[in-house]
Amino acid sequence: MSKRIVITGASSGIGKVTAELLASKGHQVLVSARRADALKDLEGAFPGKIISFPCDVTNVQQVKDMAAFADKEMGGVDVLLNNAGLGIFDPLVEAKLEDWHTMYDVNVKGLLNCVHAFLPALRKSKGQVINLGSVASHFVFPNSGIYCSTKHAVLAISESLRVELSNEISVTTISPGAVATPFIDQTKNEELLTNYKPNFASGLDPVTIAEQIAHAIELSDRSVVTEIIIRPRK
Repeated sequence: MSKRIVITGASSGIGKVTAELLASKGHQVLVSARRADALKDLEGAFPGKIISFPCDVTNVQQVKDMAAFADKEMGGVDVLLNNAGLGIFDPLVEAKLEDWHTMYDVNVKGLLNCVHAFLPALRKSKGQVINLGSVASHFVFPNSGIYCSTKHAVLAISESLRVELSNEISVTTISPGAVATPFIDQTKNEELLTNYKPNFASGLDPVTIAEQIAHAIELSDRSVVTEIIIRPRK
């Protein structure tokens, strides 16, 4: 059964690959990110299946406008995939406060902006929220403690939605380990960047994450996958 799906952070990485996979499976997908050019490329590659709406998830009005656009263009929303996020790694004593704020603004507040804007439509459709967590939702690693705390928050938000709204919506958290995407490039500490890049380069293929997201979406009519943790094989 075709679903109406909104994906944030869809201009690259996991979001882009997931949009491509879901569109190829016949779902209707609204892709969102700040990079309008990349979104237009996706829209052009899947005419009739992908539509785009440039949006910064930290901007409340833009998120509200996106929710209104989704309702107008798709007639409702069945799935919200909160994929937009970033990590900036640094030892705590060397980190910049603005980097901590940026991670919270995008990873937590941006996700909350989207949940709040789309929840009425999702409750109406008996839909599904999928939040991109991380293995960092369960563990705290050196040089990434603040990032880990944002992903702990993501898992707690998912659980609060599940506990309060389990009779109205489905809620899934996808928690990958290292994925081979440009994610690590946000880190400005050159030493950490050099040390961590090989680990991410050899990480999970984003297609693997996209396949698990598709599985959670297509299974949700029969049962609910509450969390999927995916790690690279050693």
